Amino acid sequence: MNSALLFDFADITSAGMAFDTLEQLGYDPVLHEGGRLHIHMEGNDLISALEIMQVHGGRLIQEAAIDANAYTDTAYSLDGITIPAHIVNEDWNEEL
Repeated sequence: MNSALLFDFADITSAGMAFDTLEQLGYDPVLHEGGRLHIHMEGNDLISALEIMQVHGGRLIQEAAIDANAYTDTAYSLDGITIPAHIVNEDWNEEL
């Protein structure tokens, strides 16, 4: 199970510096209003992320578990692909 971590910073400048550092190291941070930043921990090093946040004055305020299916559903939007019934045809001519 993967998780998302939400951090709170004293100001937007500190959050922005943490964002830049995390992005350079291959994390996928998301900056929010009010000096908040969150990252998804999917195969990334948790200790490094926590150290980066602490160096920039971040404080962990929430951790939430993320279901692995949420990533694939979002990335591939499988529920959003519609296939019209007239395209699905089991009567293909196999000689072609």
